[in-house]
Amino acid sequence: MMNLAEKKPSVLLNLTISDFLQENGRSSELLESLGISIQGNEDKTLMEVCTAQQKNEDEVVKEIRRFKMGRFLNYPEGIFNWSPELVIHYLEEEHHNYTRSLLRDINYYGERAWDVHGTQYSELNQVKWYVEKLKGKLEMHIKFEENKFFPMTLRFFGMNGDIKHGTVQSLKKQVDLVEKDQKEIAYLMGRLRDLTKKFTPPKEACTTFRLLYSNLQKLDEDLEKHHFLEEQYVLYRLRSKLRNLQNAPAC
Repeated sequence: MMNLAEKKPSVLLNLTISDFLQENGRSSELLESLGISIQGNEDKTLMEVCTAQQKNEDEVVKEIRRFKMGRFLNYPEGIFNWSPELVIHYLEEEHHNYTRSLLRDINYYGERAWDVHGTQYSELNQVKWYVEKLKGKLEMHIKFEENKFFPMTLRFFGMNGDIKHGTVQSLKKQVDLVEKDQKEIAYLMGRLRDLTKKFTPPKEACTTFRLLYSNLQKLDEDLEKHHFLEEQYVLYRLRSKLRNLQNAPAC
């Protein structure tokens, strides 16, 4: 059976609410976040409920797929119902701090591994180059988010009434910068994944060598969670609100 993320939109929308709940153990959490009532609608299809409750079917399908992908990244229970503000605080307190600690460990074990094994394993020289590039990019990215992007995004989501055109344009530029950073970080991490054969040390590798690769793997896994959450639950909602403001008719 195909999972929810693989099914065509028409197949997803023709599932009854009851079938949908059976296929995904946390589907009730998702439906609640979308404002879709379960009680009394168990035998109706998602399409019927969306029509009755005036929900955009395309948006519902997108949310289902995002939710399905994120379930496998071990986030805290209920995080997909969190506001963008709570997600931002979680990114700062959990992922940013963890990323910093991993970078410190990678730098420590890396320096020792390169000093001892740099001539024995030529690939370590390439690993060192990409680690240094990744470290510099991540440090700049985190600083930009914490000092500029996150504070401005939090203010934006808290705004009521008229929002200045300059604020909208500034945030659009910052979103572009974050997405550009994400692509560069993903590329650098991908090169490290390839160079290290998915972070697999040689059989005869010493403890320091193994700890370097182990921490690189932890960083790779953490960045996957970080970027997924940031993209789907901050940038996506931010872009949607910016787009709605631009499309709103002038008074």
